[in-house]
Amino acid sequence: MRDDGNQQPTAATLSISPVPKDRPRYIEGSLLVFVLGLLCAGCASRMVYKARALPVELQPPPVTDIRDVALPQLASVQAPSDVIMPGDLLEVSVLTGLDIKDTAISCRVDDEGNIQVPPIGKVMVGGMRFPDAERAIVQAAIERDVYRRPTVTIKRVQSRTYRITVAGAVAKPGVYDIPAAQADLLTALVQAEGLKPDADPVVEIRRSGSSSPLAPAFDSKVGNAPGQLTSFTEATAPGESIKVDLRSAGQDDQSLQEYRLQDGDVVFVPPRKLDPIYVDGLVNKPGMYDFPAAQDLRLLDAIALAGGCSNPLADKVWIVRQIRGRSEPVLIRANLRTAAKNPAENLRIAPGDVITVEETFGTFVYNLLKGFVHVGGTVPLN
Repeated sequence: MRDDGNQQPTAATLSISPVPKDRPRYIEGSLLVFVLGLLCAGCASRMVYKARALPVELQPPPVTDIRDVALPQLASVQAPSDVIMPGDLLEVSVLTGLDIKDTAISCRVDDEGNIQVPPIGKVMVGGMRFPDAERAIVQAAIERDVYRRPTVTIKRVQSRTYRITVAGAVAKPGVYDIPAAQADLLTALVQAEGLKPDADPVVEIRRSGSSSPLAPAFDSKVGNAPGQLTSFTEATAPGESIKVDLRSAGQDDQSLQEYRLQDGDVVFVPPRKLDPIYVDGLVNKPGMYDFPAAQDLRLLDAIALAGGCSNPLADKVWIVRQIRGRSEPVLIRANLRTAAKNPAENLRIAPGDVITVEETFGTFVYNLLKGFVHVGGTVPLN
């Protein structure tokens, strides 16, 4: 939208105050190049956007407080607690009626879900509930002519755990031992006591270099509802990385497999990197200010960060905004008094914005008169 009929920035209307010493030199150069471009002789009138009518594509998206994201959607479909998993240590008791005492054997479930039960041999029990696994051992004993009518009971002595490292912008980074059946992104973040306010919404899962099986996938889509074992295979190759956007995670059922973790995986939550803003012109504390990580920043908020206006007549503001994909910055005009009354004028500030409170004829006269009054008040009268 062209701001026809409105005063375009000129040498008299667009004032850039001296750059603070602590500001990077390239900022000073960028501002100078931009202003010279505006004042270049022979230049046609430049496109200027009004704050209240700023096109959507030039507006920054609302800042998401990542702590408000519904983390339960990051939970993968987990196996029920009474399902036997690879790596579990089981105690198998076989009562044959021939011995006074039953025979208790310790068996470790291998990566394929098998156990060795002497003298019966190898039996597949992975992904089964305990009653089903007991029947599988009985059936194997009968089919192999080892026992005629054995009674089998199974107890889990120890569940397999995965060692997961959680690092970055979390409340309590560290290494955590998580039961294999519960090893997903949600559990890892909960173990680390949640995200920090400055956490980036895109989280990285770095797969371990070792080849270890994932907890088996179940076809159930509801929490601990009964499901059927579908796979012991890995979701990704060792050493690969997966990036998960927490804002949209869990919307696709096919992506749930990505949230399962393997032994040795690293969950890295990077801190959000936002460019600072620069507030200049008729403000009390011109300079560079960090952009808040977890909340929106409006025009009046930015002026407040700079200590407010240094001149009570200051009203006109220019915002220089760099848009990705555009070679030239965007110039936006706003008014502070209107912004205080109209939320549409109090536009959302984007990281990297340069905000200048303009020097006008009125503010110039005010400062001039203020200087005369100040001098007159300090000169002694004889």
